[in-house]
Amino acid sequence: MAQGRPKAAAKRPKAAAAAAAAAAARSSRGPRKGGRTIAPKKLRVIQQQKLKKRLEVGIRMRIEQETAQRAQGALPKKLALVTAPKGGKDKDGAKKGRG
Repeated sequence: MAQGRPKAAAKRPKAAAAAAAAAAARSSRGPRKGGRTIAPKKLRVIQQQKLKKRLEVGIRMRIEQETAQRAQGALPKKLALVTAPKGGKDKDGAKKGRG
């Protein structure tokens, strides 16, 4: 067993305790509105990622167009493509979902 008296808990200086209390009060307000953006450290990497994303979207759209054209050529009737609505929300404000 340990011998001797237990050490007393260290107390914070009043200024540090007040600063900690103020920080806790700020965090209890809840989340703030608006998006959070973190400035990129390497702008060149961000530009490369944007270019890559744009190319991927273009390639995917081109593949879909070619697939639709080939399907139209093989079918005797005209092919009708179904697309999602542009808005994504109805007038109630709820998102439209499947099923």
